[in-house]
Amino acid sequence: MLRRTSSQALIVVVALLLVGGARAGEPPNQNDPCSRGGRNTCGTNGVGSYGTYKYGLRWFGDFKGAVPGQPRGFCIDLRYWYPSADYKYREDASGKLVNRDGEAVSLESQRRLAYAVWTFGRSSDPQQQAAVMLYVHSLMGDGRPGEASPDELGTSVRTHFARISSDSAAFHGPYRAVVSMPAGLKVGAKGSATIRVVAATGKAVPEVKLSLGGSGVGGVPASVTTGESGVVTVPFTATGGANATITARTEAIASTLPRIFTPTTAAARRNGQRLVLPGSQIVSSSGSSGVAKSKLDVSSVAQPAEVVAGGPSTDKVTIAGADKSYKVTVKAKLFGPFRSRTRIACEGKPVWQGTWRTAGSGTTTTKPVKLALPGWYVYQHDLPSDANHEGVLTPCSDLKERVKVVAAPKVTTVVSQQTVAPDTELTDTVKVTGLAGESAVVSAALYGPFGSRDAVSCTGTAVWQGTLAVTADGEYQTEAVKLTVPGFYTYREKLVGGEFVRPTETKCGEITETTIVTGKPSVRTEVSAQQTTVGSTITDRVIVTGLGALSGAVEVELFGPFASRGGITCSGKPAWKGTVIAKGDGTYTTAPFKLTRVGYYTYREQLTATPQYAAFQGKCGVTSETTVARAKPAVTTLVSNEVVVPGSTITDSVKVTGLGASAARVDVELFGPFATRDAIRCGGTPYWKGSFTAKGDGTYRTREVRLARAGFYTYVESIEGSELITSTKTECGEVSETALARPLILTGAGDHARARQVAAAPSPLTPARVQLEARGLDAAVFTAGIDLSAGALGVPTNIQHSGWWADGVLPGSPKGAVLIAGHVDNAKLGAGAFYRLKEARAGDRIQVTTRNGRKFTYRVVSVEQMPKQKLPADIFARQGRPRLVLVTCGGPFLAGEGHYRDNIVVTALPV
Repeated sequence: MLRRTSSQALIVVVALLLVGGARAGEPPNQNDPCSRGGRNTCGTNGVGSYGTYKYGLRWFGDFKGAVPGQPRGFCIDLRYWYPSADYKYREDASGKLVNRDGEAVSLESQRRLAYAVWTFGRSSDPQQQAAVMLYVHSLMGDGRPGEASPDELGTSVRTHFARISSDSAAFHGPYRAVVSMPAGLKVGAKGSATIRVVAATGKAVPEVKLSLGGSGVGGVPASVTTGESGVVTVPFTATGGANATITARTEAIASTLPRIFTPTTAAARRNGQRLVLPGSQIVSSSGSSGVAKSKLDVSSVAQPAEVVAGGPSTDKVTIAGADKSYKVTVKAKLFGPFRSRTRIACEGKPVWQGTWRTAGSGTTTTKPVKLALPGWYVYQHDLPSDANHEGVLTPCSDLKERVKVVAAPKVTTVVSQQTVAPDTELTDTVKVTGLAGESAVVSAALYGPFGSRDAVSCTGTAVWQGTLAVTADGEYQTEAVKLTVPGFYTYREKLVGGEFVRPTETKCGEITETTIVTGKPSVRTEVSAQQTTVGSTITDRVIVTGLGALSGAVEVELFGPFASRGGITCSGKPAWKGTVIAKGDGTYTTAPFKLTRVGYYTYREQLTATPQYAAFQGKCGVTSETTVARAKPAVTTLVSNEVVVPGSTITDSVKVTGLGASAARVDVELFGPFATRDAIRCGGTPYWKGSFTAKGDGTYRTREVRLARAGFYTYVESIEGSELITSTKTECGEVSETALARPLILTGAGDHARARQVAAAPSPLTPARVQLEARGLDAAVFTAGIDLSAGALGVPTNIQHSGWWADGVLPGSPKGAVLIAGHVDNAKLGAGAFYRLKEARAGDRIQVTTRNGRKFTYRVVSVEQMPKQKLPADIFARQGRPRLVLVTCGGPFLAGEGHYRDNIVVTALPV
């Protein structure tokens, strides 16, 4: 507190009068015994600090030790003496509070004052304590303008002041605790209570710690805090009793009115500060809600729903809605058996009864009960009431509590014989167990015949069927049945079920239920063709009887070839063998076999004995199983060269077909030479002959033959016939079998070739004139053949004529050479028609005119000079690209030999 000397006080009073301000209350005695230089010397300052502002030096904070044994407090009188323990403070319990100016402090201000001092005034923060001190004086109303304002003490103090002012206005007392409980509670049910501490303003006070208790509730925590919202939700479980009650008791909270302490010594009573100390109170309240008894939810399931007679049954019982206090003894009963569902009742003596203890909610399974007799049964459970739970008697109509007990019989069977001959009687012995006193009907069926055990099935129409009435466990026998068709047969029995009897049936094809009716097979066969040719295929048609439905492997062998029918045997390695799977009686065909050799062939069949059928062996050489394969060979040939130079050799490529793999001798003859193709004849003594052995179909080459003279030569091949091989011979003069030993071309002054005119087949395209205009060549053209005596082409003797080789090709042909030869000169007659042929040059045009006046133009591509002995053979060829060849003589004249040494050869291509 600010203390003044008497002179200072006078100055202040004068100053206040000058500014016209009202004088605030001050002590009559300005001499504060605890003040020196305005500071407290009595040691009662608490948390705070001194500060100087427009009203001078002042202590901003709380005081301690002035009231022995009490907490720190705040002065409520500005400008009065610092508090001292010597003033003997005593609490004013009047509840009336006025300031030093004699003005009453309102009840609202007192409540706020009490809240601020308790909630904020116990801090160790000097800034907060300064803010509380200013707020207290603002409520007392004894300060001069701005004297209790925090504005000049900095931001922190202002912030604290604002919060203290706001919270004190909102959350001051008086208080009440409100506990809200939910309605409609049941024992064991969960609920939640809402708890608030309400201030005088009606607002919920935040962050108040509550101690909780109660009765008839469980799970309630010992303490909670209201939190920022001022409201806390407390979960609980209703544990029983008439009511569920929760009690809430607050921690120490601000008192409704402030605790005011007044000095009692004479001087201090008038001049000393009064103090306000923190005061507290505890508020409590309870909330209750009525609790009803829990209704049990009981569900149960009989396990299993269906039991085989003699098997165990249990009941799985689930209780919900019970708390841990529910500990009772439950009575369980099982009623039955009943012959229908409509007769089920929970009356009379049960077939079984027992008890079990509960422990609140949960699941329990009753002890197993063995049920021997078929029928319907039902469980019922009696759960008694207790203080918190209503009892339950489970309904007799609950479908899940029902148990159906059925007989599960077994059926085993044994056939009277597992292997029988046709026309033997057969029965089946049926053994039934597990009927548990019930009756049933067994239907029996016999299926078959089947070809193999793997083929057995129990579908379709049975060969026999019947029924057996079974009234108890035991053995029963089906009526006898006689089987005639070989094959596999199997019995199958079905026990027809009823309401309390499960149906059952035996497996299909069990060994004990299966029998075999044996077969005695017979096989006859027919070959697909009794006469055929090499290269063709044959099969055998296999007709099987006596197998019935059985499957059998027919082994088939084909023997051959044999040279004659009388030589047939069925021993040694067969030409072919295979297996035909006969699936019962019927007709089957063997795989095709290709005959590669001539001769006689025969099939033979057999079946090896098995437990299902007897063996069978076919005879050898049966006519219906025998065929003869003959060869019809064909020969085609191709001579090695179309044209050769005399002195060269030729061969013939001979292709033989139709023999298969059989061997035959091929005779070969070569006829020639002939002047023209038309002159070829294949009679008389051949130029050459030979033979070779063809070892079946293929291509063979004859020996080389040298052609000494010019002319045409032609091959003829033949195969001599026999009983198994048909004879054959190639045609005479076939183009593919004909070769030309090319002639010379002698057209010079000393040449003496005799002209050989050829009566060629008339053709409009036969050359009539040839012209090489660029070289002045223009000559008539006549046909010419070969002069065999001279070995040369027979060019016309008239040196102005030329000769077209008639066995060449015609102009316009798609291939081959058009050959025209002409004289160069004659010793007596001078220059011939082809005298200037040697002057021809590449690019020159040559024109050939035919008999019908058609003109063909060629362009020269080459001009060659060569010795006559090296004249190319291909100028006589009918193959190769289409071309025109003009030939004459040239080079030096050989006087000793009387002719020119060379030939001039001009080749031209069609334009």
